[in-house]
Amino acid sequence: MITSCRSAKSVVAAVEVKPTQFLPHAAELKEDRKRSPFLGNWWNPDKRVQAAAAQVKQIYIAPVITDHLRPMKQKLTKLEFSEERRNKKMTALAGYARDKFIQAFKKSKQQRFTVVEAPSKDAMTLKLSIFEWEPNTVTGLLAREAVDLVTLPMVGDLLAKPARGQIAIEGILQEPRTKKSFFEFADKEEARTLFFFFPQELFPSGQAKYAIREWARQFEKLMSTPDDVKVKDSLPFQIIAF
Repeated sequence: MITSCRSAKSVVAAVEVKPTQFLPHAAELKEDRKRSPFLGNWWNPDKRVQAAAAQVKQIYIAPVITDHLRPMKQKLTKLEFSEERRNKKMTALAGYARDKFIQAFKKSKQQRFTVVEAPSKDAMTLKLSIFEWEPNTVTGLLAREAVDLVTLPMVGDLLAKPARGQIAIEGILQEPRTKKSFFEFADKEEARTLFFFFPQELFPSGQAKYAIREWARQFEKLMSTPDDVKVKDSLPFQIIAF
Protein backbone atom coordinates (compact mmCIF):
# COMPACT_ATOMS: atom_id res chain seq x y z
CA MET A 1 0.00 0.00 0.00
CA ILE A 2 2.83 2.42 0.65
CA THR A 3 5.09 1.63 -2.30
CA SER A 4 3.70 4.75 -3.95
CA CYS A 5 0.66 6.94 -3.53
CA ARG A 6 -0.12 6.71 -7.22
CA SER A 7 -0.25 2.91 -7.06
CA ALA A 8 -2.47 3.26 -4.01
CA LYS A 9 -4.96 5.24 -6.06
CA SER A 10 -4.72 3.26 -9.26
CA VAL A 11 -4.42 -0.28 -7.92
CA VAL A 12 -5.16 -0.70 -4.23
CA ALA A 13 -8.13 1.65 -4.05
CA ALA A 14 -9.02 1.18 -7.73
CA VAL A 15 -9.85 4.87 -7.89
CA GLU A 16 -10.61 6.26 -11.31
CA VAL A 17 -11.75 9.68 -12.36
CA LYS A 18 -14.11 10.51 -15.20
CA PRO A 19 -14.10 14.28 -15.82
CA THR A 20 -17.00 16.26 -17.24
CA GLN A 21 -17.44 18.58 -20.19
CA PHE A 22 -16.20 21.37 -17.91
CA LEU A 23 -12.70 20.55 -19.16
CA PRO A 24 -12.09 21.43 -22.83
CA HIS A 25 -9.47 18.65 -23.09
CA ALA A 26 -11.12 16.08 -20.82
CA ALA A 27 -10.57 13.27 -23.32
CA GLU A 28 -6.83 14.01 -23.45
CA LEU A 29 -6.08 13.81 -19.73
CA LYS A 30 -3.35 11.36 -18.76
CA GLU A 31 -1.43 10.28 -15.70
CA ASP A 32 1.94 11.96 -15.31
CA ARG A 33 3.70 9.92 -12.65
CA LYS A 34 7.03 11.68 -13.04
CA ARG A 35 5.54 15.10 -12.34
CA SER A 36 1.99 15.24 -11.00
CA PRO A 37 0.01 13.61 -8.16
CA PHE A 38 -3.28 13.99 -10.05
CA LEU A 39 -4.93 11.11 -11.90
CA GLY A 40 -5.58 13.20 -15.01
CA ASN A 41 -3.32 15.93 -16.46
CA TRP A 42 -3.16 17.94 -19.66
CA TRP A 43 -0.44 20.49 -20.39
CA ASN A 44 -0.83 22.77 -23.39
CA PRO A 45 1.82 21.74 -25.94
CA ASP A 46 1.71 25.14 -27.68
CA LYS A 47 5.07 26.84 -27.08
CA ARG A 48 3.49 30.28 -27.42
CA VAL A 49 1.03 29.57 -24.61
CA GLN A 50 3.81 28.12 -22.47
CA ALA A 51 6.00 31.17 -23.04
CA ALA A 52 3.14 33.55 -22.27
CA ALA A 53 2.28 31.66 -19.06
CA ALA A 54 5.90 31.77 -17.92
CA GLN A 55 5.73 35.58 -17.84
CA VAL A 56 2.64 35.75 -15.61
CA LYS A 57 3.26 36.41 -11.92
CA GLN A 58 -0.29 36.64 -10.59
CA ILE A 59 -3.19 34.25 -10.19
CA TYR A 60 -6.93 34.71 -9.71
CA ILE A 61 -8.83 31.82 -8.16
CA ALA A 62 -12.44 31.90 -9.29
CA PRO A 63 -15.37 30.75 -7.11
CA VAL A 64 -15.59 26.95 -7.18
CA ILE A 65 -18.59 25.71 -9.14
CA THR A 66 -20.77 22.64 -8.62
CA ASP A 67 -22.79 22.87 -11.83
CA HIS A 68 -21.62 19.43 -12.95
CA LEU A 69 -22.17 17.66 -9.60
CA ARG A 70 -23.25 14.08 -10.21
CA PRO A 71 -25.99 12.28 -8.22
CA MET A 72 -24.98 10.20 -5.23
CA LYS A 73 -24.47 6.51 -5.97
CA GLN A 74 -23.74 4.87 -2.63
CA LYS A 75 -26.75 3.25 -0.98
CA LEU A 76 -25.77 4.23 2.54
CA THR A 77 -25.17 7.83 1.48
CA LYS A 78 -28.60 8.07 -0.12
CA LEU A 79 -30.17 6.66 3.04
CA GLU A 80 -28.71 9.45 5.17
CA PHE A 81 -28.68 12.32 2.68
CA SER A 82 -31.28 13.79 0.39
CA GLU A 83 -29.99 15.68 -2.64
CA GLU A 84 -31.31 18.86 -1.02
CA ARG A 85 -29.33 18.27 2.17
CA ARG A 86 -26.17 17.45 0.25
CA ASN A 87 -26.55 20.50 -1.98
CA LYS A 88 -26.78 22.80 1.05
CA LYS A 89 -23.54 21.39 2.41
CA MET A 90 -22.01 21.49 -1.04
CA THR A 91 -22.33 25.27 -1.14
CA ALA A 92 -20.23 25.61 1.99
CA LEU A 93 -17.75 23.01 0.74
CA ALA A 94 -17.22 24.92 -2.52
CA GLY A 95 -16.44 28.07 -0.55
CA TYR A 96 -14.06 26.11 1.65
CA ALA A 97 -12.25 24.79 -1.43
CA ARG A 98 -11.67 28.25 -2.86
CA ASP A 99 -10.38 29.52 0.48
CA LYS A 100 -7.89 26.65 0.77
CA PHE A 101 -6.52 27.12 -2.75
CA ILE A 102 -6.07 30.84 -2.06
CA GLN A 103 -4.34 30.09 1.24
CA ALA A 104 -2.01 27.59 -0.41
CA PHE A 105 -0.64 30.27 -2.73
CA LYS A 106 -0.54 33.01 -0.11
CA LYS A 107 1.42 30.80 2.31
CA SER A 108 3.76 29.40 -0.33
CA LYS A 109 7.48 29.75 0.29
CA GLN A 110 8.21 29.73 -3.45
CA GLN A 111 5.96 32.72 -4.22
CA ARG A 112 5.53 31.76 -7.89
CA PHE A 113 2.19 33.57 -8.04
CA THR A 114 0.69 36.45 -6.13
CA VAL A 115 -3.05 36.02 -5.53
CA VAL A 116 -5.29 38.80 -6.84
CA GLU A 117 -8.92 39.38 -5.90
CA ALA A 118 -10.36 39.85 -9.40
CA PRO A 119 -9.70 38.62 -12.94
CA SER A 120 -6.92 40.52 -14.66
CA LYS A 121 -5.12 40.62 -18.00
CA ASP A 122 -1.95 40.05 -15.99
CA ALA A 123 -3.18 37.08 -13.95
CA MET A 124 -3.70 33.40 -14.60
CA THR A 125 -7.23 32.26 -13.79
CA LEU A 126 -7.84 28.99 -11.94
CA LYS A 127 -11.32 27.58 -12.46
CA LEU A 128 -12.35 24.65 -10.24
CA SER A 129 -15.34 22.32 -10.32
CA ILE A 130 -16.35 19.74 -7.73
CA PHE A 131 -18.27 17.13 -9.70
CA GLU A 132 -18.60 14.18 -7.32
CA TRP A 133 -19.18 14.02 -3.59
CA GLU A 134 -20.28 11.12 -1.43
CA PRO A 135 -20.40 12.48 2.15
CA ASN A 136 -19.22 10.48 5.13
CA THR A 137 -22.07 8.56 6.76
CA VAL A 138 -22.53 7.37 10.32
CA THR A 139 -23.91 4.09 8.95
CA GLY A 140 -20.81 3.56 6.85
CA LEU A 141 -18.54 4.34 9.78
CA LEU A 142 -20.34 1.81 12.00
CA ALA A 143 -20.09 -0.82 9.26
CA ARG A 144 -16.33 -0.34 8.92
CA GLU A 145 -15.79 -0.32 12.68
CA ALA A 146 -17.83 -3.51 13.05
CA VAL A 147 -15.56 -5.27 10.55
CA ASP A 148 -12.48 -4.00 12.42
CA LEU A 149 -13.80 -5.38 15.71
CA VAL A 150 -13.93 -8.94 14.39
CA THR A 151 -10.81 -8.73 12.19
CA LEU A 152 -7.93 -6.25 12.38
CA PRO A 153 -7.67 -2.44 12.35
CA MET A 154 -7.99 -0.96 8.83
CA VAL A 155 -9.63 -4.10 7.40
CA GLY A 156 -13.03 -2.41 7.57
CA ASP A 157 -11.75 0.47 5.46
CA LEU A 158 -10.45 -1.91 2.82
CA LEU A 159 -13.49 -4.20 2.65
CA ALA A 160 -16.23 -1.60 3.03
CA LYS A 161 -15.30 0.61 0.08
CA PRO A 162 -18.94 1.42 -0.81
CA ALA A 163 -19.29 2.97 2.66
CA ARG A 164 -16.41 5.42 2.30
CA GLY A 165 -16.59 9.13 1.59
CA GLN A 166 -15.46 10.23 -1.88
CA ILE A 167 -14.89 13.52 -3.70
CA ALA A 168 -13.70 14.46 -7.20
CA ILE A 169 -12.42 17.77 -8.56
CA GLU A 170 -11.38 19.15 -11.92
CA GLY A 171 -9.65 22.38 -12.81
CA ILE A 172 -8.49 24.67 -15.61
CA LEU A 173 -5.59 27.09 -15.35
CA GLN A 174 -6.12 29.71 -18.07
CA GLU A 175 -3.43 31.94 -19.54
CA PRO A 176 -4.72 35.57 -19.59
CA ARG A 177 -3.54 36.87 -22.95
CA THR A 178 -4.44 33.93 -25.20
CA LYS A 179 -7.41 32.88 -23.00
CA LYS A 180 -6.33 29.28 -23.60
CA SER A 181 -5.90 26.49 -21.07
CA PHE A 182 -2.33 26.19 -19.86
CA PHE A 183 -3.05 23.20 -17.59
CA GLU A 184 -6.08 21.01 -16.91
CA PHE A 185 -6.44 18.33 -14.27
CA ALA A 186 -8.88 15.98 -12.58
CA ASP A 187 -8.55 13.90 -9.45
CA LYS A 188 -10.63 11.79 -7.08
CA GLU A 189 -10.03 10.81 -3.48
CA GLU A 190 -11.62 8.25 -1.18
CA ALA A 191 -11.53 8.34 2.60
CA ARG A 192 -8.06 7.38 3.76
CA THR A 193 -7.40 4.14 5.56
CA LEU A 194 -7.02 5.10 9.22
CA PHE A 195 -4.76 3.59 11.83
CA PHE A 196 -7.08 4.90 14.52
CA PHE A 197 -10.59 6.31 14.60
CA PHE A 198 -10.70 10.09 14.21
CA PRO A 199 -13.53 12.57 14.92
CA GLN A 200 -13.58 13.79 11.29
CA GLU A 201 -15.26 10.52 10.36
CA LEU A 202 -18.34 11.76 12.20
CA PHE A 203 -18.66 14.82 9.96
CA PRO A 204 -20.20 14.53 6.47
CA SER A 205 -17.50 16.70 4.90
CA GLY A 206 -14.54 15.47 6.97
CA GLN A 207 -12.97 13.38 4.21
CA ALA A 208 -13.78 15.97 1.55
CA LYS A 209 -12.08 18.80 3.44
CA TYR A 210 -8.98 16.70 3.98
CA ALA A 211 -8.82 15.95 0.23
CA ILE A 212 -9.35 19.62 -0.67
CA ARG A 213 -6.47 20.74 1.56
CA GLU A 214 -4.21 18.17 -0.07
CA TRP A 215 -5.29 19.21 -3.59
CA ALA A 216 -4.61 22.87 -2.82
CA ARG A 217 -1.14 22.06 -1.49
CA GLN A 218 -0.32 19.80 -4.42
CA PHE A 219 -1.58 22.19 -7.09
CA GLU A 220 0.37 25.12 -5.69
CA LYS A 221 3.54 23.04 -5.55
CA LEU A 222 2.98 21.78 -9.09
CA MET A 223 2.75 25.36 -10.33
CA SER A 224 5.72 26.59 -8.30
CA THR A 225 8.35 23.95 -9.02
CA PRO A 226 10.46 23.19 -12.12
CA ASP A 227 9.19 20.72 -14.72
CA ASP A 228 11.62 18.02 -13.57
CA VAL A 229 10.39 18.04 -9.95
CA LYS A 230 7.96 15.31 -8.93
CA VAL A 231 5.12 16.52 -6.71
CA LYS A 232 4.23 13.67 -4.40
CA ASP A 233 0.71 12.54 -3.68
CA SER A 234 -0.53 12.27 -0.10
CA LEU A 235 -0.18 8.95 1.71
CA PRO A 236 -2.85 6.27 1.20
CA PHE A 237 -3.38 6.22 4.95
CA GLN A 238 -3.96 8.96 7.49
CA ILE A 239 -2.41 9.11 10.94
CA ILE A 240 -3.59 12.54 12.15
CA ALA A 241 -7.05 14.00 12.50
CA PHE A 242 -8.37 16.93 10.44
